[in-house]
Amino acid sequence: MKENLRFFARFAYIVCLVAILIGIANIKYVHGYYYTDVYGEVQRFNDVPYDITFANFGTSHGLAAFRYDENDKSSYNFALSGEDIYHDYMTLKQFSDHLSKGCIVTIPVSYFSFCLSTEEPSQKRYYTYLDKQYIRDFSYETLINTKYVPVLRSIEFLFKDLIGDQDINSENFMDDPEQALINAKSIAANVSGDIVAYAEDNELTAQEDAAKADQLRQHAASRSESWRSGRMVVGKHYIDANTDLLIDMINYCKDNGFKPVLITIPVYSALTSEFSKEELDFYYFSNINKVIKSTGILYINYSDDARLVDNTAYYNNSDHMSEEGGKAFLKIYKNDLKANGFEIN
Repeated sequence: MKENLRFFARFAYIVCLVAILIGIANIKYVHGYYYTDVYGEVQRFNDVPYDITFANFGTSHGLAAFRYDENDKSSYNFALSGEDIYHDYMTLKQFSDHLSKGCIVTIPVSYFSFCLSTEEPSQKRYYTYLDKQYIRDFSYETLINTKYVPVLRSIEFLFKDLIGDQDINSENFMDDPEQALINAKSIAANVSGDIVAYAEDNELTAQEDAAKADQLRQHAASRSESWRSGRMVVGKHYIDANTDLLIDMINYCKDNGFKPVLITIPVYSALTSEFSKEELDFYYFSNINKVIKSTGILYINYSDDARLVDNTAYYNNSDHMSEEGGKAFLKIYKNDLKANGFEIN
């Protein structure tokens, strides 16, 4: 009997010691470079304020375009890089109790968002803040390894943190390889920070302006080719499902006393010019029109707005606005909302 008690005591001691060591390692890992690089963008969802009266969702385009004043506690940017419509909708559900009745909910839909997969399991980042009923193909194993004890599957990165070896992150969650241009860590720390490495200069010389315009055109050509050979090929059969999801998201807003508005984010004019009218109609505008017809939602298209689409200072690349551009856009957008009878607190 005593031998059994001693055995169980030693076993319990070893289990406790291992648990303590794993706990210490986990704390070190979640505060290190690699975990922050992968999940830094969603860590801000751990402290979402309440009584929000003006909110937006969307992809990294929405994240870049909505530049709220840092002292504005009643507005919130829920956008995420690589976001699809399904997870926009689930994020809205997750944080609906943080929105005031009558909250203006802006739903930006990027070019070819309708082509994003509606079948793939939720990425690991969603396990850090969404309830399990909102996660597609939920797995307890992924929950534990992502939210509670992520170090168990990331020992390699813990050691790299300890020795200061900060390589390119092999666990990057971006759907689109070009999204690697976006630094999730800096976005999480400061939404108004740079998205890509273009200098923001309000006083560009004519030569600098021409050079940046050329850079933006080159990026637009590369971006359009990437979409044309990727999303436009594999995403056709997701269009109807995404259209239905967007309609459901808008109706959810109405049913819960929010005021949804559908918009197209401004993009540099060269990017829109890369696509034919037939391409944009099939992959985007025809679906937007279905949503408008079904829901009666206010829709504002900024993709061809002359006030915004040709100013090189307004863009970090052909589809992400700069800080200056985002502020200019937000001012115009708020004025347009007021003109359409929306009261902004």
